[in-house]
This record gives sequence, structure tokens and C-alpha cells, in this order.
Amino acid sequence: MSSLTYPDQLQLATLALADGRAPHEVGIDTSWTITDHAAALGQGPGCLAAASTRLLTWRAHAHAGVRVSREGRLVRLSVGPTLSPCLILHEETTPTRTVLVYGTLPGHVECGEEAFIVSMAENGQVSGRCVAFSRHAWWLARLGAPVARQVQRHVTRRYVDGMRP
Repeated sequence: MSSLTYPDQLQLATLALADGRAPHEVGIDTSWTITDHAAALGQGPGCLAAASTRLLTWRAHAHAGVRVSREGRLVRLSVGPTLSPCLILHEETTPTRTVLVYGTLPGHVECGEEAFIVSMAENGQVSGRCVAFSRHAWWLARLGAPVARQVQRHVTRRYVDGMRP
């Protein structure tokens, strides 16, 4: 399997960020862009189950206009003419939380990691969240950095919206 395109010590740093740790505490300096978006999805175990299914069957990605093919831990994301390979680093399903984390592989338009989290609070409120750190790997994304970041924020919001049952 190919190696990730970011430092090993940053593996699963998205989960530390989601747990409230500051970027500098986990070794993420200012050369990385942090993207973090969360939204309420609904209420109760049924909502949690449906949102988790949407995440783990890639329907949240499809909602964002991202086509996905998966072979084991290797995932290929397609948006328009781009093909961006990722490696699934962590998958977790508990009675109150579902998590999917992947990191970028060579050829991805970005360099970094993204975590997708569906969780249910004690009061039954179900939330969806996407946390990422990244920097542009593709020359065209670096050239059009402000537009590329705007597209990334839009897609991130659509991922979370796509978790909604």
C-alpha cells in the first residue's frame, strides 16, 4: 500500500482536533488549513443509525458530488476530472458514535487527513461533523488557492448535510 502524503506523527490528528485539542498541540503548524464543520442532523437512535449508514455507504460523499470507489482500505474519490486516492485509517461504530477517517495518498489534489463523525449526545441530539487539515498538493489548486479553499469549504458542508437522513 502506498504511504500517506503527510507526516506519520499527524496520523489521526483530526480526531484530536475533534476532541478539542489545539492544532499546535498535535503538531499541526500554520502551513496547514483546518476545516471544521458540524450541524445538527436530528434526534434519537434511529437518526444516528440512518446518518451512520449514509456516511459508511458513501451517500454523504455522493450528496457532495464526490464519486467514491473502495477496495479494502483504499478509497478513490472523484470530483470532475480529478481522481484522489486515500487510505482509510480508522473506522469506528459504537452505540453513540460512528467515525470514518482517511488520509491522502500520492496523486490526491490535497495533502492531509479528513475525519467524518456522526454522534449522539446524552439528550439524543444527533450531530454530523467533518474535521480536516490539509494543504494543496496539486499545482492547479495551489495556483487557484482561494477558489480551491472555497470549494473545499462548500464540499465539507455538503458532506455533513449529506449525513442527514
